[in-house]
Amino acid sequence: MAQALKAIEEQSKIKCCCVTCGTANDELSHHYKEGVIKIIHCKQCQNPVDPYIELDDLLVFIDFVLLKLRAHRHVLFNIDKIKYNHIIKLSCAFILANAYVKWFHLKNDQFQSIINHDHHIFFALEYGFYLKLIESFLEYTIRFGFILFIAILQCGQKWTKEKSILLFRALVLSSIGQLFVLPLLIWSPDQRDYYAVLICFIFTILCHAQALNASQLLSPLISFISSTIAIVLSKLFILFFSTNYFLNNV
Repeated sequence: MAQALKAIEEQSKIKCCCVTCGTANDELSHHYKEGVIKIIHCKQCQNPVDPYIELDDLLVFIDFVLLKLRAHRHVLFNIDKIKYNHIIKLSCAFILANAYVKWFHLKNDQFQSIINHDHHIFFALEYGFYLKLIESFLEYTIRFGFILFIAILQCGQKWTKEKSILLFRALVLSSIGQLFVLPLLIWSPDQRDYYAVLICFIFTILCHAQALNASQLLSPLISFISSTIAIVLSKLFILFFSTNYFLNNV
């Protein structure tokens, strides 16, 4: 436990890390004249600190989606072009996408009323989108808040603002699985593919767990358990929120 906390403390102070062993490093490569670049080797494992800096972004994205630990470490620690404001914008995009999926299914459920030219339904659908947007925001807030609570509980007084930013970065970037539901709206707009939704649900859990493991804020087991409980709790809360009598009869 003491070694884990020490590793977390070191990880929060570094600029980059070895994608193989997670050891702190000062730099990824040496730049010489005439555009010559030499990749630095890790002092701990003797492997290249980050071979992903030579690869195309598409290959990095593929490895990230395949849940490779090295790709997650590269994205979390060794990419300077992903700024904090980019993470904020990406989180807003995920919330909007999740709200749109929920609203799309709500619209299909009331399709017959739209055919009958019930203008009140159009206003209800517009109002329904804002409700789904609130649901989506609450869902992400509960999910991230629960994992943040577990991380603070484990680290105790050694928790810092930098670790909070790192945790938020890890959770937002690992929420990419939420976007995989969008193609289903084009593939089968008239029905819900529950198996595909379940696959996206499981993938999001695994992606969260791998990102938390790569950040070294939580152990692999706690990362998986906390991710699973957080997502299930957020879904249950939204289910209660959606079936509330008052909201359905406004």
